[in-house]
Amino acid sequence: MPISIINEKICFVRLALSPIEIPGLLERHAKNYPGGGALEQLGKAIKDSEFQPKDACAFVENVVRWGGGQRFVGRLLAQNTPDQISKALNEAHSLLLKSEAASAVSKLQELRYLGQSFASKVARFLIPTAAVILDDVIRGALGYRADRNGYQEFLFDCQATLGLLTAHHPQLRVCDVEAAIFAKIQGY
Repeated sequence: MPISIINEKICFVRLALSPIEIPGLLERHAKNYPGGGALEQLGKAIKDSEFQPKDACAFVENVVRWGGGQRFVGRLLAQNTPDQISKALNEAHSLLLKSEAASAVSKLQELRYLGQSFASKVARFLIPTAAVILDDVIRGALGYRADRNGYQEFLFDCQATLGLLTAHHPQLRVCDVEAAIFAKIQGY
């Protein structure tokens, strides 16, 4: 692992990301995880439908399946009523609009069988400019904790990275930074 001195501190660098890599990483991420754009449109549509329970359940199911959660999506939908899912999405959306993404993820985690990884996926597709995905891959590679503070720290780091990349890639959103980091870690 590379070691650098940053602000007079010895830092163990677990990931190096060059601005020139970003477009290729995002292309490969989209190829490995197709359907992200459609889920973003579904997230917009569910907001427009005012989080109708049937639509809310379909949205959560699609996001969880996109993220590889087929093994527990049935339990998630069986253990939470459509009204509970609708209410959680509505409240999470309101928190995301107030730039309270960590609180939004925590609100979604109140649903049974929706842990931080999948709750952050749901938040990310509700408002892609406000939330990122923090899953086991990123936590394991970069050392973020699986709690609210760990999510907030990772979001802050993605926002700071976005600020550094804006000159090179002004079209990027915070969720794109996270996707590039994920792709880099995965090695594709």
